[in-house]
Amino acid sequence: MQVVEKIIKPASWFTTLFIKPILIIRAIFVALPFFIKNRPAVTKPRVFKFFQALRSSPPPFPTNNLKIGAAGFCFGGKYAVLLAQDIPSSRVPAYNPTTGIADGPLTPLIDCAFAAHPSLLNVPADIDPVTRPLSVSVGNKDMALKSNLIIMMRDILEKKGDDNECVLLPGAKHGFAMRPDPKDEVQMGHAATAEKQAVDWFTKWFS
Repeated sequence: MQVVEKIIKPASWFTTLFIKPILIIRAIFVALPFFIKNRPAVTKPRVFKFFQALRSSPPPFPTNNLKIGAAGFCFGGKYAVLLAQDIPSSRVPAYNPTTGIADGPLTPLIDCAFAAHPSLLNVPADIDPVTRPLSVSVGNKDMALKSNLIIMMRDILEKKGDDNECVLLPGAKHGFAMRPDPKDEVQMGHAATAEKQAVDWFTKWFS
């Protein structure tokens, strides 16, 4: 994050011509292998397989109504959103404590989701199909999502009703919820706000 911020930050001509190219190469060297190994075609099946197994497996404690939530940050935020779409073909029979096997009705993989500064998000394509309760925390200074798309996402979720929310934090940068600069009091404050938002959201839907 610090390297990317140095790249996009206005600088002197010397830094722009001689230092930034080195930083760009450094960023590509790190990011390119990551995105190849974790492209959606590879990652999405793994994520969904995990939640399918979780929903259909015996819970680690006695319960007749196991509730499952998904929290995603940055790259993981996209998958929290995709899980909230509740694609019928991904549903699995829920674990039945009476019979001891997964023979219940086909059940959504999650009950609710939370995403902070999601990246690689396609708006409106990823947001329109959302049917499970979704809470999003995002800043208006997010370099991974253009401001007009953030507003569009917020409007779509608001129209879906109280089961969804999108909290727009003024001045918050990408990564504020997970990797804020400890010296930046504004970003640290936004991190605390996002944490409370997530806790309140899961408390609401798990109660």
